[in-house]
Amino acid sequence: MTQARGPLSFPAVERLRNTGGRPRNRALDGLLFFGGGAVSVRECRRRIESRRLALALTCGLALTAPAAAAQPEAAAAKAGAASESTAQECPSTLSALSGVACELSAQLGSTLGKPDSGALVIPGPLDSDAPLERSPELAQRITRVVAGKLGGKAHGTQTTRGAAQLAARSRAFLFLELRIAHGMLEVTADVYRPVKGFWARVRNPNPEPLKHAFASRPIDAEVRSFFPTVPLVAGKVLKVKSPEAQVLALGCGDIDGDSALELVAVGRGAIHVGRIRGGKFVTSARRAWTGLSPIAPVPLREPIATVNISQGRYVDVGLTDRAQGFRFDAKLSPIATLDAPMPWPGNGCVETYQTLLGRKERPCRSGDSASSAPGFEHRGDAIAGTSLIDASGKRHQYRALRAAKEERVDLRSDRGGRASVSQAGAQLAMGDLDGDGAPELIASTSTLAPSEDALIVYSWKEPAAPNERLRLAAPGGVSAIATCPAEDTGRSYLVAAVGSELWLVR
Repeated sequence: MTQARGPLSFPAVERLRNTGGRPRNRALDGLLFFGGGAVSVRECRRRIESRRLALALTCGLALTAPAAAAQPEAAAAKAGAASESTAQECPSTLSALSGVACELSAQLGSTLGKPDSGALVIPGPLDSDAPLERSPELAQRITRVVAGKLGGKAHGTQTTRGAAQLAARSRAFLFLELRIAHGMLEVTADVYRPVKGFWARVRNPNPEPLKHAFASRPIDAEVRSFFPTVPLVAGKVLKVKSPEAQVLALGCGDIDGDSALELVAVGRGAIHVGRIRGGKFVTSARRAWTGLSPIAPVPLREPIATVNISQGRYVDVGLTDRAQGFRFDAKLSPIATLDAPMPWPGNGCVETYQTLLGRKERPCRSGDSASSAPGFEHRGDAIAGTSLIDASGKRHQYRALRAAKEERVDLRSDRGGRASVSQAGAQLAMGDLDGDGAPELIASTSTLAPSEDALIVYSWKEPAAPNERLRLAAPGGVSAIATCPAEDTGRSYLVAAVGSELWLVR
C-alpha cells in the first residue's frame, strides 16, 4: 500500500456547529446610496425652486449619505483591528481555559483595578448541555485561571449575580456566567464598581456593569476531564465515494476558523477540500498539481503525501511527486511555498532522501515554531504527529516515524518519552480519539494483501507502552488515515481512505 500521512484534525461532517451566540467579526454592510452622484448646494437650491420637495429629498440624501456611511466603515475597521490584536495576544495554541482568560483580559484591560486592589472574581452557576461529573470543581478552575490572568482574587463558591454584590461588599468584582454548549466553553464577564454602604445597595440593587466582555474556546482535554469517561469503541461506519481514484493523504480540521470542520484529501492529480453531506463528499475547493509545482527530480514509485492543518489559519500539503510543498488557505489559494517539501503533522516539515523521510526536520516557514519533540536517528517511509492539550492544560507534541525494513513505528514526545509498535503498516495518524489528553496512534497493518488490511488504534499513556484498543477490518486496503477534533463533548472522528471509499468512523 502506498504511504500517506494525514495529520489529525477535522470536520464536523455535514453540519455547521452552532456557536452558541459567540460573536464573530463581520464586515458591516454599507448604507444604501440614492441619486446619481455629488450635487452642489447651489444646484440643489435651483432645483428646489423648480421641482420643490421631491428633488429636495433627493439632494438631502445625496448630501448626508457620505457622512452617515463613514460611521459603519469606521466601526468595521475598529472591530477588525481589535479582533486581529486579540488573536495575536491569545493564539489558538493556548488551552481552552488560558485562551478564555487571555481574551477576557484583552477586552477588560485594567477595568477591574490594580492586582493588589482585592477585587473579586465570582463565578455563577455553570450551565452545560452535557452531564458533568464535577461541575463545581470546573467552575472553580475557570475562576482561578481568569482571576490569575486579571490579577483578581477568586471567590470560593458559585453564586447568583445579586448575592455576588453582597459578597463583594465595597470591592469591585467580576461576575462570570459560565456555559458549555456544542463543544464550546463560553464565559461572559461583567465588571461592577464597588457600592459602598447598605443604603446605596438598597437604592440600586441591580447596578449596570461598568464593562462587559465575552470569550469562547473549543473545549479540550482539560475541560473534558470533568466529563464522564468516553469508551473507545467503533460505532457506525459511514462510507462515501472518494474524490480521487487513490487518496494518498487526509487531513481534518477547521481551516478558516468558522467553527465548521473541513476534510482535505490529497491525490496524485489534485487536492480537494470539502465536507461529507448527504452520503457524498461535497467539494468546496479543488487545486490540480499541474501548474502548481514542477515534478520532483526523483519522484518515488510509491508516492508519499502529507497534510497538516493549522486550526483557523491554513493547511500545508506535500507530495513526493512534486518538488515543492505548499501552504494554502481554505479555498486552496497558495499562501507560500514550504521551506521543506513534506509537512510533519504538528511538528513542522521534513526533507525527503531517496525513498525515505526523516532527519533535517525544520519549521515549515520562517516564523513558525520549531517542534519540541525530539527527532529520530533514522529515516522512514511514513510519518505522523500531533500537538495536544493534556488534562492539566499543558500542550505537548508527539511524533511517529515508521522504519520501513523493520515494519516498526517509533514514537517520541516532548516529555522525553520513547516507545515502539511492531508489525505496523505504512499508513499512520496520531490524535486524541477519546479526549483524555493522551495520544492515540492509528496504523494500517503490514500486509501486502488489501483484503487483509485493518485499522488498528493504540493508546500511548507515558511511560507505559502503547496499548492496542481497537481493530477494525478494512478490506480493500488502507491508503490514508486522519483523526478529527472532537465535536461537542464526545469522541472525535477517525477518517480513512479504504479502496475507492472514504470511511468516517466515530
